[in-house]
Amino acid sequence: MELFQQAVTDENDIYIYFEVISRVNPSCILDFGMMLKRMGALSRQAMSRAIAQSVRLDGVDLYPDVLLPIYQVIYNQIYRVENLPDRKYDLGIVLCMEKRMDLTVIEYLCSHTSLILFDMDRKHFSDYVVSRYPCQELKLEQRTFGLACCARPY
Repeated sequence: MELFQQAVTDENDIYIYFEVISRVNPSCILDFGMMLKRMGALSRQAMSRAIAQSVRLDGVDLYPDVLLPIYQVIYNQIYRVENLPDRKYDLGIVLCMEKRMDLTVIEYLCSHTSLILFDMDRKHFSDYVVSRYPCQELKLEQRTFGLACCARPY
C-alpha cells in the first residue's frame, strides 16, 4: 500500500475527530493512520477536547519508521497494516488519507468496526463504503465527512 504521511493541521479534521468520538462515546477505537501522531499531539487531547483513558485507543501506524515513544503511551496498542488485529471496534477512524487504500484494508475496516468516520472526498474509500453501508453525511464548513454504519450492511 502506498501512502503519504502528511501532518494534520486542518482544524476541521481535528474537530471532527474529537467531536465524533465525544458523540459516539465508543469503548474502543481503531485509529487508522494514527491521527494523534500526525497532529503532533503529546496526549489524548487537542482543542480543549480529550479521549478518556478508559477508552481503548488502538492505532494502525502507516509510518512505523518514525518512532516516537510517547505514542506507546497514548495508544493502547499500535499495529502495522501487515499485522491487523482480529478484534471488533466500536469506531474506526480513517481521516486525512492522501493515497488510495487497498481494497483488502477497506474490507478489513468494514468487517472489524461498527462505525467508520471518513473523508467523503476520498472517492475510492467513500464510494466503496457508501454503496454498501448506511452513511450519514457530516458537513463542516466546506468539508464533508461520512459516518458509516458497518454493523448493518445493505
